Amino acid sequence: MVLSRSGLLSSKSYGRFFALVLIGSLLALSVASVPRGVSAEEGDAVWRAVHRNTFREPEDAARDSHRHPEDVLRFFGIDETMTVVEVNPGGGWYSRILAPLLKDSGLYVGLEHHPNLYEGYTYADRLRAYPETIDSNRALYGSRAVAGWIGNAGDTPQPAESVDVVLVVRAMHNWVRRGFFDHAIGQSWDMLKPDGVLAVVQHRADPDAHGDRHATTRRGRWKQAELIAAVEAYGFRLEAASDINANPKDAKNYSQGVWTLPPVLAAGDENRAAMRAIGESDRMTLKFVKVVP
Repeated sequence: MVLSRSGLLSSKSYGRFFALVLIGSLLALSVASVPRGVSAEEGDAVWRAVHRNTFREPEDAARDSHRHPEDVLRFFGIDETMTVVEVNPGGGWYSRILAPLLKDSGLYVGLEHHPNLYEGYTYADRLRAYPETIDSNRALYGSRAVAGWIGNAGDTPQPAESVDVVLVVRAMHNWVRRGFFDHAIGQSWDMLKPDGVLAVVQHRADPDAHGDRHATTRRGRWKQAELIAAVEAYGFRLEAASDINANPKDAKNYSQGVWTLPPVLAAGDENRAAMRAIGESDRMTLKFVKVVP
């Protein structure tokens, strides 16, 4: 029997009570079956861009366990309404997530490193041709996506204070190696709105690694404290740091620098199985905010 404040429930009331309990239990089970942070309607836009996205290639998803794209986007606060700059899109791994996410209600801006910074290398030709990557695939990028370059002295890649997030994934070591850190960080500052986010994912060197940033970046890495200090010197404030992309198995002492590890495997067959077992590099994930005095 079931009691109410006034006494025993009638059989009719008991039937309604039991039905409500059953419905509540079923709802609880359905919510529990959805991944954390995902609604019952197949998730929000970020979740769909990562998990229900036909533009992503099979090998893209195979790297999710190393690169954690959903967690990264949520940590940086990226959503489908924003204007987001992706710096050095390269092969498009993040582009195939960001462009579909942003093409209806936001704006995707792809900025490669400027080809003038790599003169004498065949890589410069690829950088020079980058806008064609977007123009030739509007199904992915949408009609409004923008392509350009960053890092060249005197350039203004995007209008001042027009960007919500500048995302720099595994690329900031090249800002030092090719000598354009000052230009790129200054252009990032200029593009960002007040309180905009400079979102950095970078291969990490140990705090006691030999040499300063000019030495460690030759191996593809920065010391975390040095990177924070370099970025904050331009007026940014570190708002949060995450170990989303930490990898304690990364010994950081390889013959070909960070490129010895997957996905590059620069040492060829040398210890290939061991490198795959380590996985991708240990990376810092840092959220900086543009603080306007």
